[in-house]
Amino acid sequence: MTDRSLYKNGVWAWDEYNKGVMFISKDAAAKLSSRTSRISNISASISGRKNIDMEIRVMDTIDSYTQAKFKRNYQRKVKAGEPAVATIQDVKDVAIFTSKVEDLTPEFISYFHTAEMDRFLRSIIIYFQYYLQIWNGLQFRRAEASRKLRQPLVTVLENEVRDNLADLRSMVSRDYAAILLGQGDAKKFHHMSNKNNDSLSDKDRRLFEVLCFMTVKVIWIALFRKNLALIEKETNRLLRTLCFSPVESSGLTLITTLPEEQRVLLGKAFKNERRLLHRSPAVQEIIFDDHDYRMLAIGIKNIKGADARIKYLEIAYAAPEELLVESGISVGVLGVERRYLDPVLKPKEISTTVKISSVMKIGDFVLPPKVIDKSWKYSDTLPDEPCVYQETKATKEARITQCKMWRNYVEMRGIIVEDMNEIESCLNLRTSIGPKKDDM
Repeated sequence: MTDRSLYKNGVWAWDEYNKGVMFISKDAAAKLSSRTSRISNISASISGRKNIDMEIRVMDTIDSYTQAKFKRNYQRKVKAGEPAVATIQDVKDVAIFTSKVEDLTPEFISYFHTAEMDRFLRSIIIYFQYYLQIWNGLQFRRAEASRKLRQPLVTVLENEVRDNLADLRSMVSRDYAAILLGQGDAKKFHHMSNKNNDSLSDKDRRLFEVLCFMTVKVIWIALFRKNLALIEKETNRLLRTLCFSPVESSGLTLITTLPEEQRVLLGKAFKNERRLLHRSPAVQEIIFDDHDYRMLAIGIKNIKGADARIKYLEIAYAAPEELLVESGISVGVLGVERRYLDPVLKPKEISTTVKISSVMKIGDFVLPPKVIDKSWKYSDTLPDEPCVYQETKATKEARITQCKMWRNYVEMRGIIVEDMNEIESCLNLRTSIGPKKDDM
């Protein structure tokens, strides 16, 4: 007889190699570390690290064999008839797979797979795409300024760029505020979402630390793995403030900016407040500055009679990813056909010296200019009609499916069942419990 207690704590999985069912015990994975102690040390582990940008680069370096395992076991499956383009879910999948499994928890995986989180991540990717464009332009202009006198027209142009960047920052603020307030699916992860109505500050702190870390990874991967140090610095400034940014207090060499550049990059809404009462710049933007309500309603309500700028932003923020490239709007890797990318969203190489990214038609994020229409009648209330662009059924199903898969991945401490040693042991186990001739 077989001892059934051997199979109480574990899962049955399909063995793709041998076309059979095998049992994987969770007890073997649990011996690595205690789940309770692991969770309690996550936030301290991430926030206390130095050289996180180097760690991200090292973890992102995986060989072709590991890429093949990721593609077979964890990559989002595209059904027949669906557009095979890179989505925000694909970027999250790569970010999770290339992270240390001990930094993640099943609760964070569920938090990371909410509709509100997807909107926030897409907003911050758009913000950083434009931010990096402006940064590169300022660096080029800095070299020219050392040889030329500053003209009054430069200030006018800088103000226009500053306001454009502030508009995109306000969209990040809107979606970040939705998470902070626990709207929609994010409600059950709110620090006050419990029967006793108590503030679970430790739980909130753990989620926040991992969110900051994973947000940096998602942005970096989505923007073709460039400017990691700058992305990490600005993300921490937006979400933590300069007072509590680990980048600012790390003692490492920081990226320097001139006063004129800071005026453009920080915007009008940024204020230095008292240390313990300092609101994050992501929240300050939506409190201290005025922004077009039609823009802030993108993805929520349908604003009729919108100008070219609002229509452009509506596609960038709310349209399905497959419409981005068709509309000529660049949002990093989003919307790019998968055939141009390897499993971890790096551009495939045409040859040893040329990458597909060099011939892909991916341009800058070009905002149409603001147009003041004096005949436009502003309303005190938003229309009831929902946004034209809605999340597709395939996107919702993919988020649910991938969430369940990654939760199991984290619970199993990242064990990949395809490993030959695991398969061999499972096959031996299955042979030992198979029916015997005497029992027939």
